[in-house]
Amino acid sequence: MKMTNKRRAFTTPELLMTIVVFSFGLLPLIVLFQSSHKQTAQAKNLMVAHSLGRTMIAEIRALGFEVLEQEMQNSRLNIIHTSRPVEGPLVGSDGDSTVYPEYYKRFNTSVKLERASTDQNKKIRVELDIEWKEPNRTFNLGFGTVVGKYGN
Repeated sequence: MKMTNKRRAFTTPELLMTIVVFSFGLLPLIVLFQSSHKQTAQAKNLMVAHSLGRTMIAEIRALGFEVLEQEMQNSRLNIIHTSRPVEGPLVGSDGDSTVYPEYYKRFNTSVKLERASTDQNKKIRVELDIEWKEPNRTFNLGFGTVVGKYGN
């Protein structure tokens, strides 16, 4: 009686080839996940910047024409600024002003006030720019509104 010893196993070259084939299959998935993560972060920052811009414009509009007119003359409230990080309250002297979360420090804002070109000069144009940096480029989002004086 003859004994045959047949082992069924993978040899080292077969295992190495299997690993190589699987790595070629996994590489595109890894690249896809990295790309997806980057796009998700960009979308989040765009959403935060949009929300921040709407909030700031609403708060500036709520100050009213007279306050903005005084601000244009003596800059008492420090609303007009260039490339300032978003931190603390929007209007420092107003205890009820919006206080921004720590995450918002990555965004820089610029606010400009100008007289709108009207015959009676009863309108002020507000321009707000929000800028933030991503690893590969800088993004910028602009907002604008007009605050008018009604009545006498």
